[in-house]
Amino acid sequence: MRQIAPKPAPTAQRAVATATETRAEERGRTAAEIEVLAAESRSTDPAVGTVLTRLADAVRRGDRDEIHGYADAVDARVVAEMLTGKRSWIWGAFEVARNVLVFAPIMVTWFGLSRATDAYSILLTAKPELAAKPFLLLWEQGFEAAPGVVTFSTVAIIDASLIALLILLSLVIHIRADVRDVATRTQALLKESQIRGLLGHATSLATSELPDTEADAILDAMAAEERRIYERAMEREQQLFDMEAAVSELRDAARTLASAAAQMAQRDEAKR
Repeated sequence: MRQIAPKPAPTAQRAVATATETRAEERGRTAAEIEVLAAESRSTDPAVGTVLTRLADAVRRGDRDEIHGYADAVDARVVAEMLTGKRSWIWGAFEVARNVLVFAPIMVTWFGLSRATDAYSILLTAKPELAAKPFLLLWEQGFEAAPGVVTFSTVAIIDASLIALLILLSLVIHIRADVRDVATRTQALLKESQIRGLLGHATSLATSELPDTEADAILDAMAAEERRIYERAMEREQQLFDMEAAVSELRDAARTLASAAAQMAQRDEAKR
């Protein structure tokens, strides 16, 4: 006799559980990669390292809001340049000096001009007859040896020297950045693409995560559908079982009829 099959294990729950475990493993691997990047960044910029560490923790926990927030706060280009552009302090000092010296000629010019105007005013007060002479001529002559006055030619030489120094520093820095640092820029671009890919993957993991309410609703719907399919299968199983019982009864009846017919045939032969 055919037995009714027992109810199978809830495959929907197993599928959801398997998918959840797979996502958790993927989040763990991604978080580990972000933590490695955070460790590399922490020695150069602790703030970036802290943000990346928190991003890794958010990825491991599957917190979508924090993942998007921390991922948006990370500038892949800045981090890549920070990790690959390890320049010596000398070149950093050169760049600082160039940026500061931009204002030096203006400062020297206005300082010399302020001292010259003060000396010119004092000189004209003492000797009004010198008002007919040009201001630049008196400045070049030092306003008759006035104290603290830098002559016009001296100011011009200082300004020209500062501008020449600026040009030289800019040229050296430009040559080093555009000619000698090609390999460094290539490494920075590769690192930037790697970081962008990692951040994009972390964001995609956050996007693929379903909220608990939605996941529960989907799980309930799948379980209900599974129960419905199981009940239909049980109905078919019961119908087959009933049909087998009916067939068995028909076979017994057929055997009984065959036996009765055989007995009747034997009686007829005996009468003859």
